[in-house]
Amino acid sequence: MPDDEVLRVVVVRRGKVKPIEFRLRDGESGLSLFRRVAQPDSEAIIAAVRAAGKQGELGVVTIPGSVFRRLGLRLVPTLGGTPDPAVNALHVEARPSAWRRLVLRFRRVSVHEWFNKRITPELAAEAKLIE
Repeated sequence: MPDDEVLRVVVVRRGKVKPIEFRLRDGESGLSLFRRVAQPDSEAIIAAVRAAGKQGELGVVTIPGSVFRRLGLRLVPTLGGTPDPAVNALHVEARPSAWRRLVLRFRRVSVHEWFNKRITPELAAEAKLIE
């Protein structure tokens, strides 16, 4: 497994992952992801995210770290919100750089609006569902 691959827990609908799974909500500053390591594995991450309240048929997608660099996003370690400390230790958020946030603020465009318009389609196209 590549060192810079990250995982996103998504709801799988009819065997597919929709772009909505990569959107930010109003007030969010980054997309919740997990670094990919051997342990805890993707099943443990799904279980932890489910225990934290995410519902539906959950799956995991992989996204290469190079995609985030190409899009000008930083992977920032943050506190995870699951009940599993080992999974929380892997939690990162994909966030725009400080420069991008400053430009967006100057243009009076919210981070989530910019992210959903420019970044979400790219991430959805690059994500690969783990079978």
